[in-house]
Amino acid sequence: MQIFLKRLTQHRERLSRLEIEVLDYILHYPEIVVDLNVDQLAKKLFVSTATISRTCQQLGFRGFQDMKYSLSKEVGQEKELSGSSNAGVLVDHISRIQNEMTSTLQLVNEELITEVAKCIHESTHVEFIGMGNSLPVCIDAARKLMFSGKITSAREDWDELRSVANSLTTGDLAILVSYSGETINMLEYASLLKDRNVKMIAITGQQKNRLQQLADISLQAHVTNCYYGELDMSSRFPLSMLLDFIILTYLDQFKNK
Repeated sequence: MQIFLKRLTQHRERLSRLEIEVLDYILHYPEIVVDLNVDQLAKKLFVSTATISRTCQQLGFRGFQDMKYSLSKEVGQEKELSGSSNAGVLVDHISRIQNEMTSTLQLVNEELITEVAKCIHESTHVEFIGMGNSLPVCIDAARKLMFSGKITSAREDWDELRSVANSLTTGDLAILVSYSGETINMLEYASLLKDRNVKMIAITGQQKNRLQQLADISLQAHVTNCYYGELDMSSRFPLSMLLDFIILTYLDQFKNK
């Protein structure tokens, strides 16, 4: 649930004072919010129902009910994890990884993967862009592609990434890897790339995110939120798996021929 709440926080700067009060209450008391209707929440916060609906829309939802539904799923998942016995923790995590892999394989679109492989073949330079736990996935993919003979890179410094986004051209390709697809810096880089007409591929682990909307081609993996205490244990294996499929397709259908 921590990642979900963090995604909500990223919208804070665009909110009014009253909308920030609504957001803060959601962040601090999610278990209470899921048990309230919009009228009850409005009375509790001394704001109008319109303010609450507007806040939810600013956070990327259709309205209060849409936000409440997503929040209730996160609260339910956290209760399930906290209720697991110590002996069952490993079993639970094995099951989670198996489910992520199976679900990601079901989402695989071979035509899109072939299209991305073709984009790699036709590009002058391939830039992998990822931040946080997604960065090692990008470094691994860039290393594999580099050894195949393709000019590519994956950078760690945020300012350097911004500079690269401002220098890539229409002959280059940017592959943006993000678990949430809502990270502020990633969206900034994507906007810069879009302004420069650089072809973009988005590989994300969550559905219906803004990074997908900015990209030319979007591939979807299935990643489940997982925290052990305050430690983020959400895997990036599904994202890495999709990148491997792309690189293998590039080598098989374009590079070796």
